Amino acid sequence: MARIRLAGIAKRFGAVAALEKLDLEIADREFMVLLGPSGCGKTTTLNIVAGLEEPSEGQVFFDADDVTEVPPHRREVAMVFQSYALYPQKSVFENIAFGLRLRGMPSDEIARRVRGAAEQLEITHLLERRPSQLSGGQRQRVALGRAIVRQPRVFLMDEPLSNLDAALRVSMRTLIKKLHRQVETTVVYVTHDQAEAMTLADRITVMRGGVVQQIDTPAGIYDRPRNRFVAGFLGAPQMNFLAGEIGPGGGDFRRGDLSLAIAGTLQPGRKAILGIRPEDCAPAEGGPADIEGRVTLVSPLGSEQHVNLAVGDAELVFRLDKGLRVAPGDALGLRIQPERLHLFDAQSEERLEGARP
Repeated sequence: MARIRLAGIAKRFGAVAALEKLDLEIADREFMVLLGPSGCGKTTTLNIVAGLEEPSEGQVFFDADDVTEVPPHRREVAMVFQSYALYPQKSVFENIAFGLRLRGMPSDEIARRVRGAAEQLEITHLLERRPSQLSGGQRQRVALGRAIVRQPRVFLMDEPLSNLDAALRVSMRTLIKKLHRQVETTVVYVTHDQAEAMTLADRITVMRGGVVQQIDTPAGIYDRPRNRFVAGFLGAPQMNFLAGEIGPGGGDFRRGDLSLAIAGTLQPGRKAILGIRPEDCAPAEGGPADIEGRVTLVSPLGSEQHVNLAVGDAELVFRLDKGLRVAPGDALGLRIQPERLHLFDAQSEERLEGARP
């Protein structure tokens, strides 16, 4: 087990800066997810932790040890990649055992570790098969087993579920979360998938363009995003955004004929961007509505429905109960609690802290 600290890490590839002065602390046995779009620097960060990339600046610490110059094989880390990278000619048992055999570990200890990992991953019945006889999900379990048997200080996972279908991704997320609780090892997990990040992480580091945007728990990032990018990156459907300004009294947001009460007060006339999560609303049901518009599209999704609503010159998307009967062309009024609204500065796009008490 290890506490990881990245101090002032920068990485440049020629004139291109992949990381900009990254400072990050990951607690011992924490499950940290690096989340962001392609090219944000998350995989580069993972490779620097692993020792596969050298930082242009800064230091990497495992506990109190400076491992910046330590080669990968001496860092006691295990990596699981998007590619399973299994040996096709070897059995599942031998694929999992391969790294232990290279270390010269006794055969009885190898067998004990391999069978223990196989039991955890529920693949004991597959140990004599070859990779070509396995499904994608089974191959990924073998790749996880190969990492588990090494009993590393740190697990590093780079988008390990990307090649799986939607149903398998859900079951593998559950498996990985259970495994983390069992092995109690520090995990750094890279993904662009917000659902993976929200379900797996103890904390999430959201990155963009090589710069950390926010580090917090999944609930903290979702409920109080630090800026518009973070707010828009997490959530499906994406958060609705409306440009406008704070009303004369400082207690409401205005855009054309739309006026929405906000929690707390802000400087009157300040240009702002309002954020509304699609699920943070309810039908007005005959009472006064905070937002009124005309339905332009209804997308049924079984347990819920996504409803597009034309509000003035903007089109917003809301997530509503499947029992609400609406059709394109219908008028619809919604209630929204002021404390569920998000406000960002129109220029910097940073969160306006005075918007909510």
